[in-house]
Amino acid sequence: MLQQTRVETVKLYWLNWMAKWPTIEALASAPEEEVLAAWRGLGYYSRATRIHTAAKKVVADPGMDGLLPASPVDLEKNVPGVGPYTAGAISSIVFGQPVPILDGNVARVLSRQLGLYANPKAKVTTDLMWAAADVLVKKAYEVGEEKGTVPGEWNQALMELGSTVCTPLKPVCGDCPIRQTCRAYSEATADTIRSKKKKNAVETALPDIEDLCTYCEPFPFEEEAEEANKTTDQEEVAKQKGVSKLRQATLSFGFSAPASKTKADTKRDAAKVTQAIDNHIRKYPMKLEKKKIRQEECLVCVIQQPSGEYLLEQRPATGLLASMWQFPSFTVSTTAAGPSDDRTHLFPDIPIPKLIDQVVASLVDTKAKAVSKDKIGSITHIFSHLNLTMHVYKISLAADAESTLDDRNGLKRPTKKAKVEETTEKNKNFGSKLGDTAPRRWADATEVEAETMGTGMRNCWLAVQTQEKQSKGLAKSVKAAKGQGRR
Repeated sequence: MLQQTRVETVKLYWLNWMAKWPTIEALASAPEEEVLAAWRGLGYYSRATRIHTAAKKVVADPGMDGLLPASPVDLEKNVPGVGPYTAGAISSIVFGQPVPILDGNVARVLSRQLGLYANPKAKVTTDLMWAAADVLVKKAYEVGEEKGTVPGEWNQALMELGSTVCTPLKPVCGDCPIRQTCRAYSEATADTIRSKKKKNAVETALPDIEDLCTYCEPFPFEEEAEEANKTTDQEEVAKQKGVSKLRQATLSFGFSAPASKTKADTKRDAAKVTQAIDNHIRKYPMKLEKKKIRQEECLVCVIQQPSGEYLLEQRPATGLLASMWQFPSFTVSTTAAGPSDDRTHLFPDIPIPKLIDQVVASLVDTKAKAVSKDKIGSITHIFSHLNLTMHVYKISLAADAESTLDDRNGLKRPTKKAKVEETTEKNKNFGSKLGDTAPRRWADATEVEAETMGTGMRNCWLAVQTQEKQSKGLAKSVKAAKGQGRR
């Protein structure tokens, strides 16, 4: 749960989860729908699927017999969904093994401790980070008195330090217990760094090419100097504006002692030093330019029968939002990630109302057509790799879906060919294409509300509910007005 999610958010979810499934056997026997429902709101739902799959494997595997392996190697090898970070966390915290962990917080702390300005995604960088973390936890284990608890406490302390003190944008170096060994802090407080606040400091600050680290990229000294000079220039302009033009009455200026600094001046100077230190430390770890992510537009069809039930479909068991429920959604256009803005239109010549008719015909075994196709709005939801725009339409059918001997719900039955297409296409795009199949069912409003949906789809449902309430309120007002008119 703590992967990609803050502790404060996780607390209540973890307590509820442990109350629901206090043992690994209880979790392994839980229905998948219940597991996803308990995760609802945390995001990154594949984590819930993985931990459920792992629990079932650990319980069913005769070699593990319901017990997690103690070593990181065995954890990664035998437990699905467990990588180096999770393996290190379990092995050190649960079993007291002196093995490292490396998450974003730990990587930031180590980057600043080492003064490592290198591509954080490069294998050579991550290998160096893991090696450093390994040396540290083993040394802590050697000097620690209670061997069993030291590795876990050490690793958790590093994570906590990164999340509360050695933060990305506002490091609190004054409160840091390992400030004295921090290379980034030492650089920031050195005379050569402080001198960059003066103009023309770049010439003396640039290192010799032979002295550059083989791991690190060239440090942006020029950028740092420009920031400092910009601040100094602004202060000089403000100071000059505030100086009154006084006449010189005597020559005593040449013999007068320099004016002593006021408390305000001293405080301002201290703030400058702190700001310069923070600016330098924030450069670590090295920031990469954000890549442009793929864009997709899809048509979300909220189809309702006269009985009041809505049509839901389940996403594939693998891929984005695996096994979660949603309103039928169809990709209408995509833009690949990259420098080009070329958009691919899947239905270039079909107007939305006609496309909706085709959607209804592909989903429901009924001759009844849509009597209304109301656009609710467009909702944007951003995933880590996808910028998704959902065009939401509320579609009301003229009659309930007709039951058949094959399908009491009146829904189209899947074919083997369609099933294969559904698996490949839905893992590529968020939406389906016409003809894809998936498990589908009708659900009333209460069931829709309780169903496990992604945040974006939940927002679509909220928009539909809001529109329905507004429509009912308007109809009630019109009816009341007509009643008053008759009087």
